[in-house]
Order: sequence, then C-alpha cells, then structure tokens
Amino acid sequence: MTWPRALLVVSLCAAAVGAGWVLRAPATPDAPHGEPTRPQPRPPDLVPIDAATITTGRLPMERLPAAVGAALEAHEGLLEKTQEILQTKQQRISGTCAPGSAIRLVAADGSVVCQKLPKGTVSVTSLAAVPLLPTTVTSAASVSGGIGRFQTGGEDDYLMVPIALPDGATITSFSFVFYDNAEQQDGAAYLYRSDDQPMAMVQTSGSHNQVRSGSTEQVQHKRIDNGNFAYFVYFQTSAKAGAELLPISASVGYRLP
Repeated sequence: MTWPRALLVVSLCAAAVGAGWVLRAPATPDAPHGEPTRPQPRPPDLVPIDAATITTGRLPMERLPAAVGAALEAHEGLLEKTQEILQTKQQRISGTCAPGSAIRLVAADGSVVCQKLPKGTVSVTSLAAVPLLPTTVTSAASVSGGIGRFQTGGEDDYLMVPIALPDGATITSFSFVFYDNAEQQDGAAYLYRSDDQPMAMVQTSGSHNQVRSGSTEQVQHKRIDNGNFAYFVYFQTSAKAGAELLPISASVGYRLP
C-alpha cells in the first residue's frame, strides 16, 4: 500500500517525539554551530520628551548618561568654589580723584580715598582746542617732537581750550611748547580767567625748525577759585604762517596750601 506524502511526514514526527528525539532548528548566522537564536533583552519603554521640557533646560537626570551627570556635578562644584574666591577679590576701582589729588586708599567696594598733592602740573593740548572765529579753518599736524593744530584759512585767530586746575591752589608757572619756523610771524600762549582777566603769557621769538618751549613765573590772580571762575588757554595762530606756526601744548604749575 502507498501512503500519502503528508501523512507519512506526520507519522515520522510522531514517532520521533515518542522516541525522545529532539528537533533542532537550523543554524543561523547569529547562532553558530547550530545553536538556537537567543531572544535579545528589550529596552525599557521611554516616555517621549516634549519641546517645552527641552526649552526650559530641565531634563531628569535618569535621561542623561552617567558620565554627563558626573561632569555636571563636578562643574557645579567648581562654580561654587569660583564664587567663593571672587567674593574675596578686590572690586574694580570706581572712584576718581580731582585734579591736584591722588588715590591714597582703595576700599573693597572699589571706592577710593584721595589725598591732595603738595604741588603738580596740569597740561592741555592744542589738538583739543577750537578757534574763536567760526570762519577759521584749522588742521592737525605732526612734526618731530610734537603734534599740534595750526590754522589753514581765515583771518588770524586764536585756539581756545579749557584747563582744569585744583581749587585753592596757587599758580607758580605757565609753560608753552610750540613749533615756530615762520620768519614773519611769532606765536604765543595765554592763560585767562573766565571774567576775561589775563593771568600769564609766553611768546615765541624767531624761527627754528625744531620744537621749542618757553616758561614764565610772572602770573597774575595766582589763586585758583573754581567757585567763581573757569580757566582757559589761548593759542595764537596765523593763516599766513600755516603749519610753520604750530602750537603743541601748554602747562600750568601749582602748589597747594
């Protein structure tokens, strides 16, 4: 008798089970030597992170790798230590001292204690000066030994610049630094008070192609009274002389009571 193929297969399987045989699955690339594939562990379910949580910067620590968490904790400790160190440091100096005085002490909050100097000098540059007449044209120039401002157009004029002097001081000298290589024109510098009172003057003489200086101790209204007056320096210029007559700077020497 001939058995059908399907029935024959079922009979053989039943016989194998009855005899205690073990059926093995064919080997796969992940299971060499005929070993059956082992089930892989399933990662835990993670709840999605919404956009609002990301923008706030607040993420639970369990969502961060352990190395990142340890680094954050170490960084936090460094920040606390740095803050403690900064609290012991000197603050940036915020105070200033008036002309004729200097910083004596600096407090922890940056404020300063000033002390008056027994004597000193205050200087101004002609670069900061402006002409008296609105039609006067000036320009800056540089020569060997100084930088100043000269007149290029208009009628002969003066350059004016304010000078800050310590209140109560006594003026001892007035000095002028200049370049004067003009044969037909001399220059001068004047110290004036705001009530139009002249106080001191230094004039140039002759021509020379080098920077020179002059000084005088002949001063009127020597005592500085900032409560009632302001103080100015005037530099004489000339459009004809041009850059050959170049005021550079003026200085006022003083002593304190």
